Amino acid sequence: MEDITTFYSWKGLWYLLLVLIVIYWVLKFVSFIVKSFAKRNVTNKKVAQFFDKLLILYKPIAFVILLLDFISINYITHAMLLLILGVFGYSHIRNYISGLFFKTNPLVEIGVQITTNNIGGELNSLLPFGMILNTEDGERFLGYHTIEKHGFLINAATDTTLRQTVYLYTPFDKKDILDLLFDNPILNFDQVPTVKSTESTGILRLQYTLEKGATTEDLVAFLNAHDIETSLTFRTE
Repeated sequence: MEDITTFYSWKGLWYLLLVLIVIYWVLKFVSFIVKSFAKRNVTNKKVAQFFDKLLILYKPIAFVILLLDFISINYITHAMLLLILGVFGYSHIRNYISGLFFKTNPLVEIGVQITTNNIGGELNSLLPFGMILNTEDGERFLGYHTIEKHGFLINAATDTTLRQTVYLYTPFDKKDILDLLFDNPILNFDQVPTVKSTESTGILRLQYTLEKGATTEDLVAFLNAHDIETSLTFRTE
């Protein structure tokens, strides 16, 4: 009983804060290690992306845990205090929560061209309560709630590279193809290539983004060198 009482105290709150900070830096360290090996195979790349999203969500989750422990120290006084702060800070809280969903969108990354509420530009930075766009008229700040309200369109990356498709005629499975592609430097792995099955056995659909200056012919030559037949259109014969 004494341990429980100690936990719901200022001392317990301080210990909880230290534990949450340690957990955060452990996650950061693991994320760093995974990213160091991310280009070795597709599984590591997906794990690295998972940790990026986990770190985005961890901060608000840890903050909520701290708030609950803070309230437990003095239910009435602290709950009323947080309620008052919540009323005055409602717009910031709303923007922050909208930002969590926006940041975890796999299409959102620094450098893409975004249009929202008739405002378009290059995404320069993601802040806690909004984003900075480089527009024709200069830098523009947009709150995340505005983006959520009006929706947004992602046009293309700054290097104007596009997502392309090629069909593969091969007995290899999807994982083998993806692992093979990670040995090819002409692919842009910031936008992970995907391999999906088609309605025909032995025919896979590869969607990819090339590095600037690379051509589809280079990719086709690489695949053909590994006995993988390719076609830019789907055919069953």
